[in-house]
Parts: sequence; C-alpha cells; structure tokens
Amino acid sequence: MEPAADDLQEVLKALEPLLASASREGDTRLPAERDLAEQLGVPRRRLRLALNELQQRGKIFRRHGQGTFVAPPPHPDRGRHRMLAGKIALGQLMDVRLQIEPRLAELAAINGTEAEFAQLAILMRKTREAKTPRDYDLADEVFHYRIAELAKNPLFLEIYDLIREMRREAGWRERREETHSPAVISMLVEQHQKILDAISRRDPEAANAEVGNHLRYLARTI
Repeated sequence: MEPAADDLQEVLKALEPLLASASREGDTRLPAERDLAEQLGVPRRRLRLALNELQQRGKIFRRHGQGTFVAPPPHPDRGRHRMLAGKIALGQLMDVRLQIEPRLAELAAINGTEAEFAQLAILMRKTREAKTPRDYDLADEVFHYRIAELAKNPLFLEIYDLIREMRREAGWRERREETHSPAVISMLVEQHQKILDAISRRDPEAANAEVGNHLRYLARTI
C-alpha cells in the first residue's frame, strides 16, 4: 500500500532541516537509513520513498557502499586523486574542463528530458539564491554535476567525477574564496542562466558555447 501524499510530504518536511544542517556544517553525508528513520520516527519504507523523491529533485545523491549525501559524493578512490592533484596546476585543470564540460552540456541538451530540464532549472536558481559563498559553492557544484549526469554517458560521468575531485584538492576552493566577490558570483550566475537556457531549448551548439564562455571567464578570474 502506497503512503498518502500528506504522509510523504511530512517526511520531506522533516528532512529539510537535516539537509540544511549537513550543507551548513560541511559534513554532507546523511545518517544511514535505519538511523535516519529512527531519528525521524517514520517507517523505513516511507523514508526511502521520500529519499527517492529528493534524489529525483537533485537534492541528495546516493552512491552504493558510501551512503547518501547532500552534495555529489566523494569518489571512492580519493586517495589516488589527492596524489594526482599535487601534480596538477589550476591552469592544467581548467584545460581539461574546457575539453570535457562543453561536450557534457551538448549531450545534456540532446539526452535530457523536459522533466530533467525543469529540475535543472531549480538547481540553477539555487545558485542565484545562495546567501553565502559556501552556499554558492555547493549550489554551483550540484548544478554542474547534474549537467554531467544528464549527458547520460557513464564514462564521461566517471571522468567528470575525477575533475570534481581535482577541484576539491587542487587549491580550487582557496582560490575561489580570494576571487569570488559578489560581482563575480553575479556574473557566474548569469552565465548559468545562459547554459540552462541553451540546454532547455535543446540547442547543443549553444550549450557547448555557453559552457566554454563560462569556463574561460572563470579561468580569467582565478
């Protein structure tokens, strides 16, 4: 028997402060399902349906063997990535991003569904609504990760996961803290809007160009 919509909404509402706390504290991993169900006082089946709904909305991410996260989860082979990051300059990282991410946007425009585009729009608005640099950083990571998912190519997603780990380890966040003024963030958000518009109207060439423009601006900024 399916739970009533009101019951599901209650669980979703109860999860909201937990998601916000995980984002704020920087520990983006949520408790295990059993612990979470006990904490909220709800059946695990109902909790699982709520988590499925949040995953569809792009608000949580699951990885088998690692758990549930409010941001794209760390790659299992993170130790090797950390070693690699020590050998890569930010300029080299941007070179790779410029080769990969415009193509991911092209594929997202081709392979995404209207429902997925609507959900991507919600994630884009999160970058606009961010109140702090940390909030923006998380919203930005989720927005770009979702584009990589919409490409629907597992190998490309694996490559993008490696790029994302390099961003975490290669001094990226420290540099952004120095350079991302409110004016810069405002410009980046407007570029996100252009990327979203191109993907949503299924224009792969424009999506490629807008992501390229976005990354080149980012490279000049940092």
